[in-house]
Amino acid sequence: MSTVIDTSTMDVDSPRGARSGRGGAVLGGLGLLVRRRMWRDRALLVGSAVVIAIATLIAYAGPQLVLMTIDDGAKDAVAAAGAGADIDVTVPVGNTGGDNITTVRGMPAAELERTAQEVPARLPAETAALVDGVSTWVASPEIGLSWGASAEEVDAALDEDRAIDRDSRLGDQVTFGYADAAVVELVDGALPAEATGEGRRVESETAGIGVTPSLGDNGEAVFTEPEIIEIALTPQVADVLEISVGDVLMLEDATGVQVALRVTGIVVPADPDADVWERFPDAFAPAVVDNPARPLYRRGTVLVSAPTLDELSTRLGTPFSGTMELAVTPEALTLDNARVVAAQMRELTQQGDVLGDEATVTAQVSSDLGPALDAYPARARAALAQTSVVVAGVIAVAAVVIALMARLLLSRREGDIALERARGASVPSVALRMGIESVIVAVVGVAAGYGAATAAVGAVPWSNGPAFVVALVAMLAAPALGAAVARASWTGRREPANRQDRARKRRARASRRLTLEALAVVLGILAVVTLRSRGVLQTQTTGIDPFLAAAPVLVALAIVVVVVRLYPIPMALIQWGARRTRGVAGVITLAKARERIPVLPLLALTLAIAVAVSGGLLVGTVRSGQEQASWERVGGQVRIDAELDEASVDQLEGAGAVVSREYTREFTNTALGSEYAEAFLLAQDAAYPDIVAEAGLEDPQELRDLHATSAERSPGDPVPVLVSQEIADIVVSEDRSEIYIGRTWVPIQVVGVATVTPDGWAEGPFVVAPLEALEEFEYETPWTTNLAFVGGDGAVEAVESDPTIADQAVTTREGWLSAVRDSALIGGVERLMTIAVATVGLLAAAALLVTVLHGVRTRGRALAMLRTQGMGAGYGWWLALAELGPLTAAAVVGGAGAGLVILLLLGGALGLEVLAGGLAAPPLVASPVFIGAVAAGVLVLLFIAVTAEVLAHRRERLSDVLRYGESR
Repeated sequence: MSTVIDTSTMDVDSPRGARSGRGGAVLGGLGLLVRRRMWRDRALLVGSAVVIAIATLIAYAGPQLVLMTIDDGAKDAVAAAGAGADIDVTVPVGNTGGDNITTVRGMPAAELERTAQEVPARLPAETAALVDGVSTWVASPEIGLSWGASAEEVDAALDEDRAIDRDSRLGDQVTFGYADAAVVELVDGALPAEATGEGRRVESETAGIGVTPSLGDNGEAVFTEPEIIEIALTPQVADVLEISVGDVLMLEDATGVQVALRVTGIVVPADPDADVWERFPDAFAPAVVDNPARPLYRRGTVLVSAPTLDELSTRLGTPFSGTMELAVTPEALTLDNARVVAAQMRELTQQGDVLGDEATVTAQVSSDLGPALDAYPARARAALAQTSVVVAGVIAVAAVVIALMARLLLSRREGDIALERARGASVPSVALRMGIESVIVAVVGVAAGYGAATAAVGAVPWSNGPAFVVALVAMLAAPALGAAVARASWTGRREPANRQDRARKRRARASRRLTLEALAVVLGILAVVTLRSRGVLQTQTTGIDPFLAAAPVLVALAIVVVVVRLYPIPMALIQWGARRTRGVAGVITLAKARERIPVLPLLALTLAIAVAVSGGLLVGTVRSGQEQASWERVGGQVRIDAELDEASVDQLEGAGAVVSREYTREFTNTALGSEYAEAFLLAQDAAYPDIVAEAGLEDPQELRDLHATSAERSPGDPVPVLVSQEIADIVVSEDRSEIYIGRTWVPIQVVGVATVTPDGWAEGPFVVAPLEALEEFEYETPWTTNLAFVGGDGAVEAVESDPTIADQAVTTREGWLSAVRDSALIGGVERLMTIAVATVGLLAAAALLVTVLHGVRTRGRALAMLRTQGMGAGYGWWLALAELGPLTAAAVVGGAGAGLVILLLLGGALGLEVLAGGLAAPPLVASPVFIGAVAAGVLVLLFIAVTAEVLAHRRERLSDVLRYGESR
């Protein structure tokens, strides 16, 4: 038997004099008693400190991890935009003599690099901090070659003073490129001389190349040969365009301006791996389009020096497009400065003021950085919403478990408190002693949790709302419960003598309880209604939204109230069955079924299960939505954003894949009678409906009907098309409708409204046409398919096995899905959810263990008494399950119900569609398998706890358990 020392009636000698009266009753022997009791219950107090430390760790590290995940997501959003997030400053280059009236004046090509290096310093500080490197280049538009001649023919014609025998180069196009970093090496011939702009006078029109006649001062004809600009070609361009060193080419633009070129040499890159060569793809892979109905189309890029580019643009009377690309690195991005950078980019793209006041040219700024960051805050708020739910849930569960452990501690000290009260100890003295213990344990737990949080996520501020709640519960739970126990000890219970007065008093107590329960339910309902109306994508709050975090906890609390109210109904059925059951089992079941359900353990378990279920179901819903979004965003199993040749089609179809080729064109001019509109043209072949059907999201029957209608038309008849609703609204049936492609107006007939449209990977409005019908027409500018889809089993493997398909042109549904799930934001949210569910599982195990320990002595004494009546020790199982089984079952039902309510009522307000990445909110997925797994986990924990208790009881001696005055 433990010894209780009551110092409230003792005279304690002290150097400072004795204390007496009420102060002595409160403080007498305080330190000694606190130390002894803490040492006696050290295991329980250490457990409490561990739970407090875990709760503090979550309180400090949880929000910080959430914010770190969101900041990483901002970086990831920019990284996902790729090169499109770089800031491109476009300026006119060349034609330095332009007057900005008849022709546009550009800057000298040689000044482009120097000007670009000065641009970052002129950017706003937040945007400039993201810039990591500057690169420049100039690229001209396509310019046609009218004719060409060999060096021998040119020399012979000049010697013989006759016209040059020209070879037509109709269909050949060249572009000119310049970059300061584009260094080449000569492999044949000679390097071209830099253009000077100086022509020469000749005797006759046939005595030179491109000679222009004019009248001299004396009225005689004057013949001037403009400077023949020397160029060098790459081997690839020379081979494809069939040009040799020494050949003369005549450049002729759309206005008829001619410029003579002479090929002096063949050059190759000095550093083939330099990034600059990616700016001039046609220099190493010239484009070729062989359309039997049109001249052979060939296009290559010619690299020139800065003076030569200036002279070319001056002769043509127009500057070329120069680009200063500011590479963006997202390492310095956070959610806060992402908003600032997005706003700055909007201003920069609208004003383009990045060259300074002394600039003589106008710059245009373009970048996907602003749009990428504009779209991110909504995703961040959605991620914050989901993580707020679980973080707040974990904190709430931990707080209840801390209170539950304080309740267990008080159950161990009820006898001590009763003895203290019997010997005159006051209620404040009992509360003070418990308070000192609680403060010590709370300080140790909070300090350990804060240290762990600092080690995990770095320095975090002390000020933290959830941590304050944890510390407050840890310090006040035990003193408050202790004061309640002390007040009830040795205090006579007064009841009115009159029966009506007693009934009135019972009704008053019932009314107060009903009021509190109704308040809990009303708060839960208000939280749901308010959150659904407000949503989580609001921007009035920063960081974790306290209201959002509290809403699921309030819903779970309301569910607990409902469970407590409904609990007597199944218990009544169990009592009915127990009365008809013979033996001790029926007696035990009947006795336990009549007991009230303990609210605090029920609240802890219900909250834990609700957080686990809601968190798991939210993740499951998002992942299901991502599956759907992957079909919407890619369009099929594999999308190839390039032309697919016949050989590749045959190989893919030979592998069992379904191949569909399309021609797409943005901003296609569409004439609808007297009205005009721009639309995204999707010309799809007969296999495209099968690609759509494979996704299973939409019925492609309207596409099959469109092809059937097209097959019935006569050659030359309008092409049947489907259009978006906004275009259909302006169609007049009797007016002629056309679309403009290949510099040709093609007649169309609108036959319906398109509902199967590529909204996931293109922007409407849309015009959907059969590809075969469009290919029947002749076009001034030839075009070919520029998109393909591959579907069926093994589509990804079939595409990967074709070496002619460039990897950068391929987008797979699996790849898109993997990229989304592995992204910093989505992956971070799922990791946080997993950590939260695991933590809740530990807390639920602790709550169940504490609940078992709370009644273990009572059940031990009951089992010992039953054994003295001849009953076997095996009834320990039945006794424990009869007490803990209904509680656990009620918690599982209530927790699962609360989790489902949180998903169904709050899921639509949590911005799940933003994280799923689809076009619409994903359908809520209430997975019975996951709910069953959570319930099974709780039952396993119950089985383990009961097994441990039963085994412990088997080692007890009946005399020790049943002796009077037992106080262990």
